[in-house]
Amino acid sequence: MIATSSSIYLARYPFLPATRDYVRGGGITINDLLSNSHAAVSELAINRVKLAITYESVNDRSRETDVEILSFPLAVFLVTCISDSFISRRYAVAESERCSALLFNDPTRVVERIANLVFCIRLKRLRHVLGAWLYDFRLDFPDYLSVVSYFDTPSWKMVNKNLYIVEPYLLKTEAVNILKLQVKQNTLRVIDDAEGVSPPHFLTRRLAALNSMTIVKEEGKLTNRFSPEALPSRTRSIYNKMIGGKTVPHFARFTLTSFFLNVNLTRDQILSLFSRLPEFDKHFTWYQTGHTAGRIGRVKKCASPGCRALRIHGLRLRTQRCSKVGRPIKAYYGASEVERR
Repeated sequence: MIATSSSIYLARYPFLPATRDYVRGGGITINDLLSNSHAAVSELAINRVKLAITYESVNDRSRETDVEILSFPLAVFLVTCISDSFISRRYAVAESERCSALLFNDPTRVVERIANLVFCIRLKRLRHVLGAWLYDFRLDFPDYLSVVSYFDTPSWKMVNKNLYIVEPYLLKTEAVNILKLQVKQNTLRVIDDAEGVSPPHFLTRRLAALNSMTIVKEEGKLTNRFSPEALPSRTRSIYNKMIGGKTVPHFARFTLTSFFLNVNLTRDQILSLFSRLPEFDKHFTWYQTGHTAGRIGRVKKCASPGCRALRIHGLRLRTQRCSKVGRPIKAYYGASEVERR
C-alpha cells in the first residue's frame, strides 16, 4: 500500500517523503496555502496546532484528502513561526501520537515499510510464537541499540529480550513505539531546520492567539499549590532537566511523580509536564502515574523518597538546607510557606 503512495496514505502519514514530493509537485507554496482559495487548509492547519496545545492530540480529519495532506506542512510552518519550544514539543508529541494510533491499526507490512523506507530502521516482519507471546517483528541489533536508550521500562533491556541470533524480537506495540519516537524527533527536526522563518504580517494576530493558549494552559498547570522555586536542590535539578527536554533515569522520574502527587498536582498536570521528555509515552506515563498514586494495583499512594533513598541512587546534593531536613517534601513545604509570607 505504501509503495503505491496513495493519497490516503499520504494524508495518514504526512512525514512520508512521497508526501513532500506530492506537495512540491503541485507547485503550491505556503503563501498559496494561506490564501482564500485554500481557506479549508489553513483552518485545518490552525486547528491541528490548537488541538496539540490543548489536548496534545491531532485527531481532526478532513473529508478531502488534499486538504488534510496540505494542512501538515502549513501547521509545521505555523509552529515554526510561533517559535516557542514548548509548543514545538507539544505539537511533535501530538503528531507522533496520531501516527502511532494509525499504525496500531494498520497491517504489519505498513509498519515495516515505514520503518525501512522512511527512518532506515531495519525492521523485519515475522510471526513467531514464544510462550504466551506472539512476536510480529525482529529488529537489526545496531538499530535496536540506537533506540533502546530512549525507553526506560525493564522490558526493553537486552537481557529481557528474546532473540533471533542477535536480533531482538518485538511485539507490534514495541515496533510502533519506536516509530512514534522517530516521528516525534523528525517533526522537531523539521521545525528546528526551518527556524527563523518570518510569518506574513496578516498572520500575526492568529499566531498571537495560539501563543496565548499556551500561556493560559501553563498558568492552569502550575497553580499556587506548586512552586518550582521552592523545590529542594536535587529535586529542582531533576525538574529542570525534565523541563529542558533531557532524559532522566527511572528513579528520578519516580521521585518527581511521587513528589508532584504529594503536592497535589493532578495526573493530567503531571502528564503534561512529563511530555517534555524525549522518550515520552503518554499511555505508559498515565499508567505509572496511576500506580504511584495508588489508583492502579493493590498499592497505596507512594510517599516521595527521602534523602537517604536519593543518596543511594546518586540523586542527592549535599546542601545546608537539605542536611537539616530528612525529606525533600518537608523542605519544599517549608520554603513554599516562606514564599507565601
